[in-house]
Amino acid sequence: MGKIFLTFLNFLIFTGVSLAQNIAFLDIQKVMNMSSEGLRYKEEIKEKIKYYEEKVKEIESKIAELEKQLESPVLSEEGRKKKIEEKRDLERELSRIEQEANEELSKMKSDAEQKLIEKIIGVVRNYAERNKIDLVFVGGLYSGILYASEKIDITDEIIKEMENDKE
Repeated sequence: MGKIFLTFLNFLIFTGVSLAQNIAFLDIQKVMNMSSEGLRYKEEIKEKIKYYEEKVKEIESKIAELEKQLESPVLSEEGRKKKIEEKRDLERELSRIEQEANEELSKMKSDAEQKLIEKIIGVVRNYAERNKIDLVFVGGLYSGILYASEKIDITDEIIKEMENDKE
């Protein structure tokens, strides 16, 4: 019985060692943050954020100016009503722009992530086939990987492959 157990244990150890040579780890978050394509998507989103921030700042400035005008003691009752209505319109516009910005930025981020992940999957598949890797674990911000040795980490190679795989 002891010999069978030792034989089985040796089989598991040697099989495990040979399998470990065909396993790799990829920090997908790092690829998304460090690849030129990921950086390009981030830059596009930053530009859109800047655009909306400028629009919001412009409207907030107009609202602040109207509030100053409303404090004026020489403003007629009719003029005051007009300024209050103008301020309400600007506040509604501000709210609409903020909602539009949130929706558009969320969609841009989602689309960018989807395109980037599709690209990464293709690059990883080609890399794994070329390098005879049977299994690639995904790690990063949200993964089940608690530890991965640098020996099996292919993240930097995938970033390089993505740079060379411009489509």
